[in-house]
Amino acid sequence: MIDGGVSLESRFRSHTETYLDTIVECIHLLPRLFEEYSRGDDYRATAQEIRALESDCDESKRRISSLLSNATVEQIGLRNTRIHLNSPEILALYQQLDEVANVAEEIAEELVTIRPPRIEPHFGAFLELARRATTAVTVLEAVVTTITRLLCSHDRSETLADEIRTIRRIESECDELRNDLIEGAFRDDAVDRPLLYREFARHFDRLVDQMEDVTDQVVLISSREDWIDAESPVDG
Repeated sequence: MIDGGVSLESRFRSHTETYLDTIVECIHLLPRLFEEYSRGDDYRATAQEIRALESDCDESKRRISSLLSNATVEQIGLRNTRIHLNSPEILALYQQLDEVANVAEEIAEELVTIRPPRIEPHFGAFLELARRATTAVTVLEAVVTTITRLLCSHDRSETLADEIRTIRRIESECDELRNDLIEGAFRDDAVDRPLLYREFARHFDRLVDQMEDVTDQVVLISSREDWIDAESPVDG
């Protein structure tokens, strides 16, 4: 037990739930941001919401890092041996999660600062990329929630192969959308600043790539632990 008799397990799960909720909310604001911008509506309030949520993510990550870094063996206890043995990998995973929110904030800030031209059908591809990102982050939330549950158990095991495969598939789909967007923008004479479109497309590429990096960290943990299966044989 630590701080007021609340167990490390309870605090770890509670902090993680808050952290994930904030990250998911942050990413789910991106479609609204681009919808508002494409219609010519006031989008700055949504951009500010994303900035605020990213700051909340930083705070949640600090709480979790402090919790795991400062806990003693006695506070962790035998039930949470998995947390103790994998704490460096867990901290790395949460750092990668934080980068997801960081990229979302960068996208919002770039939109406010640069204000790219709204030329269709090219600009509409950003909205589709944002929607794919929301699908991916919802799956990612399930992955991290499961990892947290398993870390707090001493005998439970599960597989996450399907979820990780889904995120990898979405990342590949976003690569195709990005390439089509960039190619179309450079071919269309109506787009006088195609480099701006390429830059925004690369931001979205980084966003989903970062989610895939989180799953790679899960695969790393699974490579040394038998209580989680992150890759089925079909994944190669």
